[in-house]
Amino acid sequence: MNFQERPIYQIDSKQLEYVLEELLDKKFDELLQRFNTPEVIYTRDETADILGVRPNTVSKYIEQGLLTNKGVGRKVLISSKEIDRLFNKKQVSFKQVA
Repeated sequence: MNFQERPIYQIDSKQLEYVLEELLDKKFDELLQRFNTPEVIYTRDETADILGVRPNTVSKYIEQGLLTNKGVGRKVLISSKEIDRLFNKKQVSFKQVA
């Protein structure tokens, strides 16, 4: 097994309470901001411009379940909240060049 060493911190109950309060306040503020942000619906081309990809890539994201299509039939409509969710989910990986 490969164990990674981590520092051990010792805090009292008041310090723990403060840290948890700060963390919960931050998360609650983020949640309120998300609820208070109006939802905007974008076309596939507009979504591609926002994400910096081609429209076909947006279609692939929908097929893969990374985005949800709110359109009917062939019309592709993407919610701004879906785009925000994708940005928060996206992780960047770098290739090492030898």
